[in-house]
Amino acid sequence: MQKARKGQWLILSGIILAVGLVSLTTLLNEALSAGYKVALSETEFPAHEINEIYEETVRTAKLVWKEDKDNFNQSMEYFSENVSKIYALHGFYVSISAYNSTENIANLTIQFRCENVNFTLGPDRLIQLRP
Repeated sequence: MQKARKGQWLILSGIILAVGLVSLTTLLNEALSAGYKVALSETEFPAHEINEIYEETVRTAKLVWKEDKDNFNQSMEYFSENVSKIYALHGFYVSISAYNSTENIANLTIQFRCENVNFTLGPDRLIQLRP
């Protein structure tokens, strides 16, 4: 009788160990896949492109203001059309609206869209045209 109970405890501890290993493996697998999904979402957001568009727009606005204040709005519309065409070739929708509101201040709105991101900077973000 005593030997039979010893065998039952041995089998029971083996089953408990097997269930523990299976659950531990499942948890580790879930943790790895969750970390992969978070890392992938970070790389899919086009922060570099958005930052590049903003910096180039501000630089161009200051340059246009310095060279030709009278045609500022028209020149910035031309810039917006060209940037939109360039980014459309890469699969992005970009809309830039920059116009002179008061002396040395321009209003800026940038819309950026791709397959999984819809980003709008503005509306009416003010940029100083003259230092």
